[in-house]
Amino acid sequence: MPTECPPAVKPSPPARPKKAPPEIKVRMSWCKGCGLCVAYCKPEAIAMDGAVPHVIAAEKCTRCLQCEAICPDFAIEIVDRPVEVGTGSAEK
Repeated sequence: MPTECPPAVKPSPPARPKKAPPEIKVRMSWCKGCGLCVAYCKPEAIAMDGAVPHVIAAEKCTRCLQCEAICPDFAIEIVDRPVEVGTGSAEK
């Protein structure tokens, strides 16, 4: 009787490095305080602080870029930060 080989086990793919939260830049000198960027930010990463938008939780930003697209004065910009090395976690 032939012996059976154990089923091949595929090694887990390497974990993706954790993506750092983006940098949300608001050019205060260009901003007129209309609040459209805040209204279009579904994850609520930015909020109005008086008459200007203020970043309250960059880690909530999904990089949808709706705030950039809706700003009539081009006063807001989302910039990706470099990837953090060695912080990925393997999921099973």
